[in-house]
Amino acid sequence: MAPPAPSNIERIAAILAGFDHQNHPRPTQVVLAEAGLSRSTGFGLIRALTQTGWLERADHGLLRLGPRAAELIFAPMEPPTTRAPVAVSARAGRTPETPMPMDDATFDAALVRSVDTTAFRAPPPYVFGFSNASTSNPWRQALVQSLTYGQGVARGQISRIEVRDAGDDPAQQLADIDALIEMGIDLLLISITSVTDRAISNRLAELADSGLPIVAVDRRPQDRASLVSFVTASDQRIGRMSALWLAEHLKGQGRVWMLSGLEGASPTIRRQQAALAVFDAFPGIHVENVSYTDWTAEGGIKAVRQLLEAEAPAPDGVWCDSGLQGVGSLRHFAGRNMPIPAHTGGDVNEMYKLCLTHKVPMAGLDYPAAMGARAITVALDILKGTLVPQRVEVPVQVVLPRGCETASVRADIWAELHVAWDLTGDTILSQGPTAGTGRTKRERTG
Repeated sequence: MAPPAPSNIERIAAILAGFDHQNHPRPTQVVLAEAGLSRSTGFGLIRALTQTGWLERADHGLLRLGPRAAELIFAPMEPPTTRAPVAVSARAGRTPETPMPMDDATFDAALVRSVDTTAFRAPPPYVFGFSNASTSNPWRQALVQSLTYGQGVARGQISRIEVRDAGDDPAQQLADIDALIEMGIDLLLISITSVTDRAISNRLAELADSGLPIVAVDRRPQDRASLVSFVTASDQRIGRMSALWLAEHLKGQGRVWMLSGLEGASPTIRRQQAALAVFDAFPGIHVENVSYTDWTAEGGIKAVRQLLEAEAPAPDGVWCDSGLQGVGSLRHFAGRNMPIPAHTGGDVNEMYKLCLTHKVPMAGLDYPAAMGARAITVALDILKGTLVPQRVEVPVQVVLPRGCETASVRADIWAELHVAWDLTGDTILSQGPTAGTGRTKRERTG
């Protein structure tokens, strides 16, 4: 008797098992041959796996594990820290020819702490309040859209989400929080305006003591004790990897301008600290200026214009903690018909369009706006009484143009495949599915 034919589950497992831990792209024909699949069966399964995100096409004829598979193997690598701000100082020199040791990849038990939420268990439907720092840039708008998508997926478990926009004003956010509490919300979602604002931290502590579950998304308060969970992405990874790429791309020699985001915001602080720590390891890298841009293109233009008008020669590299201000820097250099230095900064579609059009070496690490939808699932788990992680990290991809990899920094995806030429410049490529549909913006318009 012939052995039974393998099930589709077994066939899919054989396909996925062929990829190594570094997720190197593999030729489609090799994947099928090693899995023992015919062309008709194999291509049908691959088509289904790519459509659902388990696989993705790395290039013509090449496959790699997709974002859904990456989420299963991703582990957060940013433990809580009380590290003091880093200053440029005397440096322990190194050369860029060998990879930088990944010191921050050491396991820390804080990465896997969980919270018992039995005390918060309550029947649906729920009313959520979201106190948003602002909607002052495309990323923050995409965060709200992702959160709205998460509400839609919840299928009636949430009766409504009340959203308040603080306009980056801590005093307004404090008033917003009180207004949400007056509405009788079951859970508070919050993205903090300023990590150093004590009034907000104290108010959140009072609410936590009263029994209200609180989940921070994107930005957290200084005092984490009020939070049940914090949904974010690794700001240290963004700061460290972007600075490391720039230092190695410049072969350890050059002048750097730093364009940070919003002064006082926790992502700004953590990314800047991580970047300065990397630059500090390269004796030939000189950080000449740190400017704050409020994460806007106008802020990036203003910072670069002021430096150039002060008769400072153009730098060898511009470190941006996001493409939100990076597009402004690129526009200003291009508008003056000047050679454009190497840049860092991801997030917005225009950043990739400008760098690829002008052939600017760049490194993008997209801060995933999809964390909005993830925060909704965490909030629902809390109200169901499910054990939840104290910190939930959404994976961050490294995006590089072809030919721009360095000794330590390799691409998760090529910029040429990541950019969406058919979408607007302010599209946030890390937003994920959008409200009203299970498809991404790219898929909706493609």
